[in-house]
Amino acid sequence: MNSPIPVRNYSLPVSPYPIGVIIPTYNRSEALLTCLRHLERQTWTDFEVVIVDDGSTDSTPRLLEEYQHQTVLHLCCIRQDNGGPARARNTAIAALQASICVMIGDDIFASPDFVSKHLELHRQRPEIHVAGLGLTRWSDTGQRVTNFMRWLDESGVQFAYNDLLRGTTPDWKYFYTSNLSLKSQLLRENPFNELFPKAAAEDIELGYRLERQGALEVAFIPDALAHHLHPTSFRQACRRQFNVGMSMRIFHDLWPDSARPPGNFAFRRSLRKLILRHPVLLPPLTFLADIVTKAWCPNLLMLGALSCYYNLGYQSSASSDHKSGAARL
Repeated sequence: MNSPIPVRNYSLPVSPYPIGVIIPTYNRSEALLTCLRHLERQTWTDFEVVIVDDGSTDSTPRLLEEYQHQTVLHLCCIRQDNGGPARARNTAIAALQASICVMIGDDIFASPDFVSKHLELHRQRPEIHVAGLGLTRWSDTGQRVTNFMRWLDESGVQFAYNDLLRGTTPDWKYFYTSNLSLKSQLLRENPFNELFPKAAAEDIELGYRLERQGALEVAFIPDALAHHLHPTSFRQACRRQFNVGMSMRIFHDLWPDSARPPGNFAFRRSLRKLILRHPVLLPPLTFLADIVTKAWCPNLLMLGALSCYYNLGYQSSASSDHKSGAARL
């Protein structure tokens, strides 16, 4: 995994657009519209946008049908049955004409120089293995950024951008598809693993796979700034941690060498064991931790509850269902 990355000469192929943006979306029509309006205000305008509606049941299909006739964006919209973000991204990448692919979420609002900064990196670093990781921060508009959300940002539980701002060299663990660009050819040769049903770990699994092949160097470009509209309560974070646990079980079944022992936190370990033996205690623990977290964040109950949800998700995901997927990669 630590062998030097071989230089692979790569000439950007001729295409109608030098760069494109792909957006998987599911039931977030209002956020998606704001996301697209920010793309309309880019200083670099020669780019395409591919949206894959992953089976939305809200107003997304109608919104996109109307929006296509109004926007200045070079827009391609695809609708498919719900299959998760990994499948949606693979569909978008297959449809993309541009030689450079920028991946964002439908709740990501790009700053005016966002596309130009990603393009600038790839023109400076045309090697096929080079990826560009932009900086994403909470949006100050459209939501109230709570102390809990600040903790999620600063602690690295959700994203660890603060590590990068302090000088950490990014690797596969920072393969965040909310603000990431790669050569489209590399993504076509190495698709996202569609075994992952949720928006959790499907991105870093691809990063891990590429790094194992010696085909990934992540360059941090903080000037490619975007803002994230995703109001997150403690209870929502608990549900996400359950999904993260499920996804990380799939990840570790695919790549056993990547598994790491849990941290040596005695209180959390004892609480996890207690909840596994007596699941009926989880709702009152969640209720109490939610109350305490609104007044005091972080706290031991909050950390313990989040750890329990992750562990329950991990235990619920049967390894035998996923091991066969490694053979298809």
